[in-house]
Amino acid sequence: MKQMKTKTSGNRKPHLIRSLFEMPESTVILPLIVLAGVATLLNPVFVKPANLVSITRIMVLYGFLAIGETFIIIVGEIDISVGSMTAFATMFFAYLLASVQLHWISALLLTFALTVGLSLINGLCVVKLRIPAFITTIAMLYICRGCARALTFAKPIAIMNAPGAGGFIKFGTAPILGGLGWGFVFLIAGIVVAQLVLKKTAFGRKVCATGDSLPAARISGVNTDRIKLATYLISGVMAGLTAVFLLGREVSANPNTGDGWEMYIIAACAIGGVSMTGGTGSMVGTLCGVAMMASIQNVLNMLAVNSNWQSVVVGVMIVAAVVLDVVRRNRKFGVS
Repeated sequence: MKQMKTKTSGNRKPHLIRSLFEMPESTVILPLIVLAGVATLLNPVFVKPANLVSITRIMVLYGFLAIGETFIIIVGEIDISVGSMTAFATMFFAYLLASVQLHWISALLLTFALTVGLSLINGLCVVKLRIPAFITTIAMLYICRGCARALTFAKPIAIMNAPGAGGFIKFGTAPILGGLGWGFVFLIAGIVVAQLVLKKTAFGRKVCATGDSLPAARISGVNTDRIKLATYLISGVMAGLTAVFLLGREVSANPNTGDGWEMYIIAACAIGGVSMTGGTGSMVGTLCGVAMMASIQNVLNMLAVNSNWQSVVVGVMIVAAVVLDVVRRNRKFGVS
């Protein structure tokens, strides 16, 4: 009897280890640990509290946008306008505070109305006009970038002296939790809520079903157009949140903010195990992917690597993540 128990427990360990490595998140958690170790060896400053805080600040910028992007990619679509939309929203928010001199709460609500409205246009073009998401969102990318620059003739806007921004600036620059700030707290809360929505609600199951097989989801009664539209609206809310926390921390808005962020966001999702063909993914994996991208950017900056080569690194990581996703899916379905 004891021998049987020993044999059973012995079989469980390899199975447990194998199942851990087959988790989508494993493709980023293990490399993230290795990266942290190597970075610490190269430069011990990496693990200093001040540097870790700077990494979390990068995570806040990418994290909210990655939540929205994760929903969109899982549903089988894409949104590459999020960086430019954030820039436009940040400029719009600052303009309302500094030039129109609205109270920050009114300006905040109008900013969310802007990002949700722009994302609604994206969603309607995709689900109603049947314009491919890539074309729709690249057009929105140029529209938002142009509006961000045209609003003040490409000049930054400072809100330090804006009459109604005092409470907002105190909130945005509050040094809570050792300097992490409210942005990081809201990001973790957002990841938890989004993970629960994705994995524990009917809406989340419909998102995965739509991305996994659109015809099958429609046959089973899922209103796939409504689900896709909802994911774009979520992305709009996340762009608004990013703009709010960015402006609150920097106390100024720059029309060139967010240039190229969409590639970092998509890379974070892909590295975090979100299938680029849709249907599968998790917010935990996305958070790990965001941490990976923020850490890599931090390390490359510490090593004074040219920004052009940083772009090369991002491209290579996207390809590697997609290859791993294909291998994982083929192994799951027994395809050689």
